[in-house]
Amino acid sequence: MARSLWTTRWLLACAALLATGAAGQAQEVEKAPWQVNPPIATVKKELYRKHEKPRAAVLASVSPVGPKLQLREVQCTESKSDVGDDIKSRWSDDNGRTWSDLVPIQPSTTVDYHGVPVCEAEGISQYDPTSGLLVQLWLRQIERQGIYHNFTYYRTSSDYGHTWTEPKPLVYEPAAEFDPDNPLDPAYLNHNEGYFGNNILIRKDGSLVTCLAHANAPGDPRNDQRPFRMGAVLMLGTWNAGKQDYDWTPGARLEISPEHSARGLMEPEVAELTDGRLLVVWRGSTHGWDKTVAKLPGRKFFSLSSDGGRTLAPPAVWKYSDGSSFYSPSSFHRMIRHSVTGKLYWVANICMTPPRANSPRYPLVIAEVDEAKAAPIRSTVTAIDDRSADQGPGVQFSNFSLYEDRETHDLILYLTTFGQEPNPADWATADCYRYTLRLKEAAPSTATQ
Repeated sequence: MARSLWTTRWLLACAALLATGAAGQAQEVEKAPWQVNPPIATVKKELYRKHEKPRAAVLASVSPVGPKLQLREVQCTESKSDVGDDIKSRWSDDNGRTWSDLVPIQPSTTVDYHGVPVCEAEGISQYDPTSGLLVQLWLRQIERQGIYHNFTYYRTSSDYGHTWTEPKPLVYEPAAEFDPDNPLDPAYLNHNEGYFGNNILIRKDGSLVTCLAHANAPGDPRNDQRPFRMGAVLMLGTWNAGKQDYDWTPGARLEISPEHSARGLMEPEVAELTDGRLLVVWRGSTHGWDKTVAKLPGRKFFSLSSDGGRTLAPPAVWKYSDGSSFYSPSSFHRMIRHSVTGKLYWVANICMTPPRANSPRYPLVIAEVDEAKAAPIRSTVTAIDDRSADQGPGVQFSNFSLYEDRETHDLILYLTTFGQEPNPADWATADCYRYTLRLKEAAPSTATQ
């Protein structure tokens, strides 16, 4: 997934972490939940792709793309922050036992339009049994003078992602269409903005829900001047058999104060709870790229909808189900409902002391969600991975792909450990790992511990 992070800012965050980490650890008076809880899963970690040269990270993302055992893998390298290069894909029809040859997808996520660099990148994919199609979110991002303009599209595939329809915009307000001959047209650039979310939810009734981040915030007087906009909007999709396409309509819109999250509501994940309510969880940030500093420490934010996404409660700090608070850096997260246990799980970075913006992105944990309270259960927090003594202070266990293996029912993650080297300048000297999580409540699988 494309993200707009400047390497220089990342290095500054590492330096700040080095300066403050020791003091924060000294103040710690209680054990972290993942250090005392009985783990809810066992974890197997394997090296998947080794970097081939310094400062050229290797990435991989794997996801189910069909009704049975079809998988699609996307591989790329990254030498410049959030710019994927040499993007390739391959497919498996037998749950990864065998794979097709890698096929070039695009040389880079940066595309040139008459001298204007534009990021164009695919996002999450979801197979929809109602339509028999693979649905994917797709991003176009244009940066001008430190302001990021984000636009989310959707496209579909009838052949598991080998070929795609032309991307169509997800629209919640009037806007001009993108003109490749005039990519900076204000009629396009300042309207209908939105950064794609972490997932496309298929509800029990078959409808689709996704949430856009960095949407226009009508209540923000500096909406057009901020690097990232403060709003969010739910998009509700239904399959139209007559048109052989999806109808997407905007649902609830909300926004957050920069005093709560300096970069707005980021990377939303949507889940349907057992009682039918929709839970949305966002990444926040203590520091903005315009030097805005939030008054709240590093948190995740959430909201609930009881009417299928037409309305949402104001965003609030997400806490444990017992009412206690936890810290979380500005980092990626996911929720997944397991087919055997029936439970909803959250995978994210949690820390014991207040983070600064994106750091620290360790440990990576998994926790069960209390669906009555719509909150993670503190006593279930289990570490997936944590920083080791030989890794740099800026190591990241973030930006992972996640799915449930349809045969073993293990949870599978692919994650590249940016910042693994001691020298922060070598942040992109990074390897990709495959994690296998066996939930203790799930049926026995063939995976080895």
